[in-house]
Parts: sequence; structure tokens; C-alpha cells
Amino acid sequence: MLFVIIVANLKAQKHNAITGNLQTHFTNSFLYNKNDIIKHSPSLSLAYKPISNYNLFVPNQTNYISGYKPWESEKHFFIAVGELTLVQIIPWAFTHYITEFEDPSDDFSIIGLQSWWQNLEQGWEYDRDNFLTNNFAHPYHGSLYFNVGRTNGYSFWESVGWSLAGSTMWEFFGENNRPAINDWIYTGLGGVTLGEITYKLSHMITDNTATGFERTISEIFGALVNPARGFNRLISGETGKVFPNTKLHKPDDFLISFSSGTVALDKTGDKKYSSKEIDGVFELELSYGNLFKAKKPFDHFLLSTSISSGLPHFTSLNTSGFLFGRELIKNKHFLNLSLNLNYINLIQEVISLPDTTFKGFLYGSTRLYPHILSKFSLSQNTHLITSIGVTAVLMGATPNDYFRDPVEGRAYDMGPGLGSNIMLALKHKNWEYLKLVLFGNWIWTQSEPSGSKHNINFSLLTIQYPLNDYFAFGLTTGIYLRYSYYDDHPDVEKNHPVLRVFFKTKLLN
Repeated sequence: MLFVIIVANLKAQKHNAITGNLQTHFTNSFLYNKNDIIKHSPSLSLAYKPISNYNLFVPNQTNYISGYKPWESEKHFFIAVGELTLVQIIPWAFTHYITEFEDPSDDFSIIGLQSWWQNLEQGWEYDRDNFLTNNFAHPYHGSLYFNVGRTNGYSFWESVGWSLAGSTMWEFFGENNRPAINDWIYTGLGGVTLGEITYKLSHMITDNTATGFERTISEIFGALVNPARGFNRLISGETGKVFPNTKLHKPDDFLISFSSGTVALDKTGDKKYSSKEIDGVFELELSYGNLFKAKKPFDHFLLSTSISSGLPHFTSLNTSGFLFGRELIKNKHFLNLSLNLNYINLIQEVISLPDTTFKGFLYGSTRLYPHILSKFSLSQNTHLITSIGVTAVLMGATPNDYFRDPVEGRAYDMGPGLGSNIMLALKHKNWEYLKLVLFGNWIWTQSEPSGSKHNINFSLLTIQYPLNDYFAFGLTTGIYLRYSYYDDHPDVEKNHPVLRVFFKTKLLN
């Protein structure tokens, strides 16, 4: 698709040439206010902006297409239905025609009237997919379903329906396995978080006013972030049209931060602290919007992801998106609800079969977080921010110490849960000097074997010392705890102290 975008974009432009840190994942506290930044900070845009001859790439507004209505300003129902079908057919066809199975009976792509009726008749179950598939691949696929609606003119809440519909279609008709309730939640609702985030980010990346090489680059990267939107811009011809950007192109409040350092985690968890592993870690964090001003879904969101030098390399992907809220006391206390997606895989290792020993920490969830958010002003630029609430886990995952599926590789339990979340942060201008997070969560196992329940707790303290407006040194210390209770096996307690030392830099808009 990228080659097609490049060719189509260049042709259209030739015709229309114009001169001219882990705890962030469990709170809504990574707040950023544009007024906190020094007056001369550079403007930030995710769209490519060449430094030299910049004016040559900025078209005169008088050359905009007069009265042009963007593709996303109107609903395109039949196009969306076709794209939803296409998003289902592509992975099915890849599995059916390309993937080779050692045991032909494992080929879930053999479908027809018999498998469809069987799925409808037998109903829901919990599947045995591995952790990466259930907690990352399914939400990503759900984001494509969501954006089939979102990029075809549908609102956020209407696009939630597209995401759930796409997940339902796949579970009942896209494979011959029984429909999995965990997949439906991870895909349908977990996909909403990634879907709306990639929708807004792609708007920031693509620049409708650009031409030439700058426009081509922005279209390519916009399509990589949001393939559904990239496809619709291609078929509508918008990749080569010049027209005004929407307000989503440059939000009032946006922050990108990068941090790198080392993390030491006791991976055995036996309280002897005899087996720690030290890895290099790189983390990317995005903060969009001002949570104290959010009114509509995802007016504020957080996204963070980390890559480790050790195994597994992909250690986390966590999001939190504002859904709706109510101001209780003006500019001070708010009752908010957010939708969060968590993928954390820290030094997880299988030692032997059939028994499975986990060395490290594993947690995944799609959850709702109703909470009271408060801001106490200590001075003009210094604030104490607190967040206290409950967390309703729609679907959660944590290790099972005695089970491993020999085929699919699932070695963890799944089920709904309930917990609490407390956060306290001391913020001066754009930096959080201190943050304390206390997170607790029960998961009641519904997947087979179902005779277990789990209590997961995090206690994390982060201290950051800014060296200037854009660079800081910091450390995080804390502990990950897991208490697992089994009906037919001895209970297990895991205790994982963690210490992270890092340098962080921030890019501000």
C-alpha cells in the first residue's frame, strides 16, 4: 500500500503543484499544560517539516480546494462494510493459503455453514492463545475494526459499535474454533483504545496543506500508524489534495518523552532476592490533551511502550483514554472515567514442562477506571495531583503456575476482576518531581483450569530531577506482588523488587 500511496501522491501533486515510567500506565497523572512551558519553546508537529526552505512547502491558503468536504466529514456505510469484510478476509486468507500446520486439524481457517452453525450453537469459551496474541495482537486488530468506522465518518461511540461488530463477526464466522469471550473483549474494547489513539495521531502526522516530498512522507507515516485511514485517504484521492487541516492536526496540549536507562528486577520472586536481571530499557511516552479540560472521549490520552535489551524485547504497551467526566469543584476536583489497556511482560520465562515456572512478572488487562481526580495548587507552577478510584477489569491475565497449553502456549489465567488505584504526584511546571502509585487487583479465573484466583499489587515510587526544561535524571523503585490461590495445588506468592535508573527528555508543542 505504501508504494501505491507514493505513486498516487506524486501524480496528484504533480497535477496540483503549489509553491509557497511503568507507573504512568496505571494512572491519569502524566498531565501537561502548555502554559507551564517556557515562552520560546519550539513548536512541535508530528508531520515532517523540512528545516531548509520551509516556505517552499507551505501552500498559499488561497490555493486550497474551495468548499472541499473531507472524506471523514460524511458517513460511508457501504465502504465501511466492505473494508470491515476486507480486514477479516486478509488474516483468514493468509492463514488458509499460506500458513502450514503440522496437524491439519489445527487449521482454524477451514470454515463453512457447519462451523458457523456449530459456533452459534455451542456459544462462548476462553481460548488458549499465548499472551502476546491475546493481549496485543487482538487489540491491534480491533483498532482496525474501530477505524473502519471512525475514518468513514462515524463518531467515537458509533465506531465502538464497528469494533464490537467486527470482533463478533470474526469469533463466530472467521474461524472454526468456538467464539472466545476473552477475544471479543480484548479485540472489541481493547481495540477502541488503540483505535482512537492511532486515529488522532494519524491526523497529527498527515498534513493536508503540504505538497511534494513533505506530503509524501506524511502520508506514508500516517498510513503506517493508521492503515484504515491511509487506505481511505488513498481511495478518496485525499493523499494528493490540498485543503485545510482539522484542529486534530495540532492539539493545544501534546508531549512526547523518551527515556533510556537500566532496570534491575528480581525475577525469581522468592523473597531471597538472589536472582536479579539487569537490562537496558528504552521507553516512549505520549501525552495528548489536558485531562483537566477534557470533555469528549480521548480528549486526553496516554500511551507508553518500552523495549528491553533482554528477553522478551517487547515488554510493555499501556494506554489510558478519557471517556467522560464531571467537574465537581471548579478546576479542583473531577469525577472521571477512563478506558485502559495494559500489556506488561517483564522477564517472563518458562523453565520446564509440564510444570511451568515464571521468572518475572506478567499482567494484561482491558479495564474501566472510575476515579476522583484532584489538583491542589501549592504555588503558581507547583501542584499536588491525586487520583483515587476503583478499577473494573473487563478481562485480565496473570500467570498460572501449574498450567501450560502444549499447542497454543497459554500459561496464564484469564477472567474479570476488581481492584483499586491510588496515585499521588508532585508536579512543578512540566516535570513530576515525585510520584507514588499503589495498585491492587483481584482476578477471578474463568478460563480452564478455572480453580484459581489471583491478587496482583504494584507499589512504585518515582523521583525525577530536571537538569533543564527538557532533560531530567530519575529513578523508580518499588515492588510487584502476586498472590495466587489454587483449589488443587499449593498457593504461590511472588515478590519482585524493581529498581530503574533513567534519563528522560521531552519534546513539547
